[in-house]
Amino acid sequence: MFLFLSIYVFGVLGFAYHFYKLPAQERTLGRGVELLLLYQIVFSLGLTSIMSFFGLTFMAQYVADYTNWPASPFEQQLANVNLAFGTLGIMSIWYRGLFWMATIIGFSVWILGDGLHHYILSITQQNLSDGNIGVPLWTDIIVPTILLVLLFLHMKLNSNRRTNERIFDEVH
Repeated sequence: MFLFLSIYVFGVLGFAYHFYKLPAQERTLGRGVELLLLYQIVFSLGLTSIMSFFGLTFMAQYVADYTNWPASPFEQQLANVNLAFGTLGIMSIWYRGLFWMATIIGFSVWILGDGLHHYILSITQQNLSDGNIGVPLWTDIIVPTILLVLLFLHMKLNSNRRTNERIFDEVH
């Protein structure tokens, strides 16, 4: 779990460095929110999803033991979902606008649902393992919440003509 938590920290540090290196006139609230959102999509969504893919694919028994869930062929299907969202997160480096929105909303529905499932299992099956109600539960709530709030702020702060043209160009 330390590696996963490190990736979240690297995303924030990468944003801070990138924002600091911008020319002073470009360091606006709107640009800051856009960059923070980008770094969170790439790191907190993209890289952690790709890491989850590798864990579920190549260390399936370890993951099952950690979550206190039985090993199952469904772990590979979950790994594939992680790979898909990890790919979308990394692709967000090059694509913006509605691509970000679709990636964040899809990821958030999935991960918030996972968080709810962790919580329900803690009550119905008394699964109080660290892999069920520890870091996974909290990141399943915190990460999509941060992404959704940043997306909303980004859309609100960057609703100028340049952003709208960029979104329009991506659609057509």
